[in-house]
Amino acid sequence: MNKYEISMEIAGPFAMWSRPDTGATPTSYPVPTWSAAKGIFESVAFYNDGKAWIRPAKVEICKKKNTHCGELRFQRYTTNYRGPLKIKAKPNFQFNALILSDVCYRLYAVIENGSGQHLEKRNNPCHALQAMFKRRLANGQCYKTPSLGWNEFVPSYWGPLRNTDQDSEQTEIDTDISLNMVSVLNQVFDRAISGFYNPQFIQNDKSVIQNGEFYYD
Repeated sequence: MNKYEISMEIAGPFAMWSRPDTGATPTSYPVPTWSAAKGIFESVAFYNDGKAWIRPAKVEICKKKNTHCGELRFQRYTTNYRGPLKIKAKPNFQFNALILSDVCYRLYAVIENGSGQHLEKRNNPCHALQAMFKRRLANGQCYKTPSLGWNEFVPSYWGPLRNTDQDSEQTEIDTDISLNMVSVLNQVFDRAISGFYNPQFIQNDKSVIQNGEFYYD
């Protein structure tokens, strides 16, 4: 059986992948969570009925080619609370967050069959979604503008991997970054399609960034 694989790169000046255990002063994970990565892919293409869906597999922390980095950059960020508990008659409530700056990621995923039917040559939603995703990514088209966590963190680049000689700015994996994150939020819902709220976490040996790579599986 074919594996319907897709990939993309996304970079920007700021990113926020909130740790749920940091409360009212949120702090970012070093890499997108499984759900955040899925949302980035789906901002380019997805099927609303779930007959095929995108399963994130891996993320790579990247840097400009032939440059030295080897570190994660965090900084304080102040923003207004816009959530459902905001009282309209009162002034905006501001809170601080610890976000990432100057980030670049390569995301990899596999398209899964959600139709419940055997895939056929002329009726293959996985192949169709893969083709649509690649076409849109190459043309710079999307369902909605991808973001680096919070919606205000718009990327400076999103598109195909910048790893060929034809790319004006090439990137590569930052292999100097290794980190044990101890516990990482994975899926927020119990199913990838039409699920119920049931947070799941990746822990212990599986929550490790090794040489710039982190596997969601």
